[in-house]
Amino acid sequence: MGDRDAALVAFFRGVLNMPEHELELLRSLPSWEARKAFAHTISRELRAAEGYRFVPDRFAAMRPPTLLLMGSESPAFLTDATAAVHATLPDSRLGVMAGQQHIAMTAAPDLFLGTLLPFLTAD
Repeated sequence: MGDRDAALVAFFRGVLNMPEHELELLRSLPSWEARKAFAHTISRELRAAEGYRFVPDRFAAMRPPTLLLMGSESPAFLTDATAAVHATLPDSRLGVMAGQQHIAMTAAPDLFLGTLLPFLTAD
């Protein structure tokens, strides 16, 4: 079924613009093997994501408190999408994690928790 490891590496480098140190961190985790098992789904998932059209009106009435997280160094297509959702949801908050991209929960867990926990513990 091809080189699944190479497919994942190509996805993280080419689509998410993941820096080498983050990619090496991901590859060192036990979850890398599970990611490889599903590498064959990447192209299907990318096609589905490309076909999705965000219609803000469908979400404007949603009222649950929502925390949207993103890294300050994330690719523009991710930060643009997050900003669009934030502008649409009436009770959303935006948590920007400085110096991070897509895997702050792994690459900077203290920063991730420091951004998440105040939201979860707020009244």
